[in-house]
Amino acid sequence: MNTISLIEIFIALFIGMGPIKVLLVYIAMTENMDMKVRRQVARRTVLVAGSVGLGLFLIGAFLQAMLHFSIGSLTIFGGLILLILAITMVLGGQKSSHSEHGDQNPMSLATSPLAIPLMLNPVGVVILMVASVEVQDLGLSLVFIVMILVIMVINLAVLYGSDRITKYLSHATVELLERVLGILLGALAVELIVTGLAELGIITMTGGY
Repeated sequence: MNTISLIEIFIALFIGMGPIKVLLVYIAMTENMDMKVRRQVARRTVLVAGSVGLGLFLIGAFLQAMLHFSIGSLTIFGGLILLILAITMVLGGQKSSHSEHGDQNPMSLATSPLAIPLMLNPVGVVILMVASVEVQDLGLSLVFIVMILVIMVINLAVLYGSDRITKYLSHATVELLERVLGILLGALAVELIVTGLAELGIITMTGGY
């Protein structure tokens, strides 16, 4: 596998496991927590997302064979989950959960929704499952594992540095950006669903696809 393809794989993994989708929600959910708790939430979020991601890559092929599901079916289901999350973000359904997070265990917030499905989102799940099925070379497998670990380090650094970002963002701005992100996630969710339907042969994609 050449350098360009490895870069493409890293970019795809970064989209599926990186900090872009989780950052704004993390800022909103932890804005009233002290620094120590915020960092504990950040560490737990990264640990859970990274552990599940590594697990999917290592045993994903076994799970697929045992449960007899197709990648197309997984892609559709992942798209539906992402679509529900996106609709909630756009319509402001997350607002109440943000205001009530003080009554919840911060570590449970780190597990869901921060680690899954935001940091390790359905795109990442599908990529890791496909890689688990198709990658047979030990060297390439190690490259995948290193990429996952590097992305998790980046995630932790970004979440740790979120305090610097919040200095320049008002609460209203964070909510506005979260809704915009929800729209983009919705488009990505629809793309996943369409791709899954095409993978199953239910539809045929033409034009720019």
